[in-house]
Amino acid sequence: MTALGLPDFGPVQNNISFNATKGVTRGIHAEPWDKYISIAAGEIFGAWVDLRPGDSFGQVYTTRLDPSRAIYVPRGVGNSFQALQDGTVYTYLVNAHWSLEQKKTYTFVNLADPTLNIQWPIPLEESERSEADLHHPMLKDAKPMAPKRTLVTGCNGQLGHAIRAYAEAHHLEGFEYTDIDTFDFSDPTAYDRFDWSLYGTIINAGELVADKANKPEEYAMAWRLNASGPALLARVAAEHHITLIHISSISVYGNEQDGDVNDIAPSDTYGWTKAVGDISVENAPEHYILRCSKSIVADAERMTSEIFRLLDSHVNYGIVDLQH
Repeated sequence: MTALGLPDFGPVQNNISFNATKGVTRGIHAEPWDKYISIAAGEIFGAWVDLRPGDSFGQVYTTRLDPSRAIYVPRGVGNSFQALQDGTVYTYLVNAHWSLEQKKTYTFVNLADPTLNIQWPIPLEESERSEADLHHPMLKDAKPMAPKRTLVTGCNGQLGHAIRAYAEAHHLEGFEYTDIDTFDFSDPTAYDRFDWSLYGTIINAGELVADKANKPEEYAMAWRLNASGPALLARVAAEHHITLIHISSISVYGNEQDGDVNDIAPSDTYGWTKAVGDISVENAPEHYILRCSKSIVADAERMTSEIFRLLDSHVNYGIVDLQH
C-alpha cells in the first residue's frame, strides 16, 4: 500500500478465518477499524455495504478475491464474504485491538436484505450461516456507524464552553469533555484508563493563560498545562493516529511579532512553556497548531469556528496563522 502512495493505516493485529467447507457465509458486520483483507488459500465472494452516515449509506460493492487480489475496507463499511472453495483461508489486518468497548460500537445489516440485491453465488438458503447473522436488521433499521470520539480538554474554560455549545448546536456525536480535575493530561498514568483506538480527535483547549502563568507561584502549573501535558497528548496522538488540535499564542514567537512560524522567540514564562508544548505537538503527524493573537484568544467563538473548519475541510496539517 505504501509503495502505491497510500498511507500506512497502522495495523496492529492479524486475524485468520479458516472455512473448512464451501458455502460458509459471514456478515454483514461493520466494526470501528480499517481492514486489509487478503486470501491465503481458496476463493471468496465478498460484499461490502457502506454503513457510514451520509449520502453513500447503503451503497454496495461486490467482487471475488483469491490469493492474487486483496481489498482495503475503511472503518464503518460493512463486511461480508462467502467461501467458494473448501479450505478457504481468509485473513484480515486491522488497526485496533478487539475490546468490549469496541464491540459496543459495531453495526450490522442482514445478508438477505432484498434492498441490497447482493447476488450471492451460492443461494443463502444453501449456505452455512451463524445464528447471529440470521437475525441482523434490514438496511432500513440499521444503525449508521458512529464517528470516532473527540476528547476536549480544558472544557471549563471559555474555549471549552464554546466548543461544547458548537457541538451541541450542530448535533455532533461522540464528544467527551474533561478538565484537569477529571483528566490530568500532564500525568502519564492518567492515560491508561482510555481506549485510545476509539478516538479520532483531541482538541486541547486546556492551558494556563499568560496572566497566571507569569506569576512565580504558578510556574509549576504553567509547565504542567502548557508544556508536559501537550507533550503527552502528542505522544498518544502519534501512537494512535489521532488528530491533535492545539492552541498556540503569538507570545511563542515574540510579543506581537510578524515573522516566520519557525522563529520561536518567547519572552516570558508563558511563552516559554507554550513553546515547549508547540514543539512537542509538532511531533504528532496529524496536528493543527492554531497560532493566535491576544484578540483572537479572547474570541472563543471565532476560534471554535476555525477548529471545526479545519476538521471538516481536512486541510494540510501544520501551523495555522490566526493573527488577524
